[in-house]
Order: sequence, then C-alpha cells, then structure tokens
Amino acid sequence: MFIRKMTNNDIKAIQKLDKESTLYHRRFDKELYQISKKWWRIKKNSQIAAIKDPKNLILVAENNGKIIGYSWGYVEQLGKYSIGKIQELIVSAQYRRKGIGTQLIKNLLKFFEDKNCTIVEVMVNIKNNAAFKTYKKLGFEKKEYRMQLKIDKTKKFSPFL
Repeated sequence: MFIRKMTNNDIKAIQKLDKESTLYHRRFDKELYQISKKWWRIKKNSQIAAIKDPKNLILVAENNGKIIGYSWGYVEQLGKYSIGKIQELIVSAQYRRKGIGTQLIKNLLKFFEDKNCTIVEVMVNIKNNAAFKTYKKLGFEKKEYRMQLKIDKTKKFSPFL
C-alpha cells in the first residue's frame, strides 16, 4: 500500500468510494444521506478543481493498483490564521482497521504543517465511533458540538438531492 496525490484518472475510483461511504453513513442519518446525481456531478467537479488548487490536497491510498481509500484537506484563512480543514477520509470497508486512514491523515497533517496552519479541524458524525477513535488517537480533541433541531418534522432534510 502506498499513498500518493490524486490525479484526474482517479475520479471514478474516488466516486466509488464516496458512494460506499454514503451507504455507510446512512446508518447514522438516513435523511441527510440521500444524494442526487446532480450532487455527484458537483462533487466530482469540486474534486477536479481541488487537484489544481495549491490550498487543497487529495491523497489516495493504493494497493496493487486499486484505490482503497482517500483523504481530502484544504487550507482556509481566518484573519491572520491558516486553518487546516479535513473534508474527507474514506477507506473501503474491507481495508478498514489496518492503519490506512491514519496514514492518510498523517500525510494531510504534514501538508497542513507545510502550509503553516495553526490548527486542523474535522467534523465527525457523533455516531461514527470508528472515525472518532482514529482522530482521537492522532491527538484531535473535542472542542464543540454541532447541534440540530428539526422544527418541521413533516419535511425531510436532504440538502444533497
């Protein structure tokens, strides 16, 4: 297994991982993870743009020519501070718990360090214990909770449709 920067040739494999991840995350929030074809096009275009943007880094984990995971991070400015943001960490189900996600994140952390980031942030679903444990093992700390209240229970909240 080795980790490298994503290329345009990796888009189909990355989108396959995205779709696998969406199915996994539906266990946590069935309503949110209803995703349209339009959304997949938007995400694909965002990934293609990110490859060319020096403030973004998308890495893939490859094993015997097959992409088995990827991570995506970007740098955001907040006043005088550079903040590393982890957008995605996805490892195919059959390759989880082998340290691949940890290696992908460590490579992103090096990127953020090289970009002089002061802190790195990531959002993790509160029910996703595996991801939470991975980030905690790498030194991440809980700093705040993002809370939601559904006021109109008759309407679905599916922003990706």
